[in-house]
Amino acid sequence: MNLNDVCAAVSSQLKQQAELGIQITRQNEVPEVGPTNKGVWFQIPEVTAVFADLKDSTGLSAIERPEVAARAYTYFIRAMAVTLERFSAQYVDIQGDGIFGLFSGRGSTFLAAACGVTMKTLVEREVSARFTEDASADWELTVGIGIDQGTLLVRRLGLRGTKQNEVWAGKPVNMAAKLSSLAAPNEMVVSERVFGLYERASKLRQRALIWSCGCDGEARGAGLDAAIGATSCLWEQERAPEDLGLDFENLHRLRSCWCVTHGPEFCEAIVTGRRPSL
Repeated sequence: MNLNDVCAAVSSQLKQQAELGIQITRQNEVPEVGPTNKGVWFQIPEVTAVFADLKDSTGLSAIERPEVAARAYTYFIRAMAVTLERFSAQYVDIQGDGIFGLFSGRGSTFLAAACGVTMKTLVEREVSARFTEDASADWELTVGIGIDQGTLLVRRLGLRGTKQNEVWAGKPVNMAAKLSSLAAPNEMVVSERVFGLYERASKLRQRALIWSCGCDGEARGAGLDAAIGATSCLWEQERAPEDLGLDFENLHRLRSCWCVTHGPEFCEAIVTGRRPSL
């Protein structure tokens, strides 16, 4: 390796990019692959990012048996990837200790919300238990979920051949990742603008997203038909930390998972905006 050659190669690349210029092309939905045409970037409005962060990865790395960490990452990433796929995330990528999915188009805000709740429910009730049983390690597998929405720019960048990947520029992925880091174990945190969309949704979606079913896991008579006065708000609002570069004043925390009894009907109501057929 010659240092002068490296510097010359970088200067040459910068000169080429400057000559090509930048072209922004608006797209309505998240593409499976970013543009590769020289200088072209896609701009996609109203993209919802769901970021799932494996909590306490520092504690995991302190375990001397490498197979424990390998099993934890395998179980976590596979479970989250399958969940994102089943909820029709248009793009999925792994980033550090986490994985994120992008949703766009009509109803994507609510699809992403239902996906996030499902991810944390599966980790809490199934993935963690399976890991504990198989790994025999004194470390608990938990997840933090963060959700934000906004405009994204995307382009496929890198070197020629296989050394390329999508670069997502914009707030949603960055903010969702920060929110996931603020989440307590098995908690979901959403930005103020995302929660505002929940509050302005149809009455049925509001009912399913914001309020509990009121059944305590037993009474079949509750669920979507329960009076809001007889149920409780599932979310806690708090001021956003000022030292993380968040561009909103408040965030909202959800600690609850899907109810064993009413979870399926609440999920369907959130995703479709309709009552489940009996």
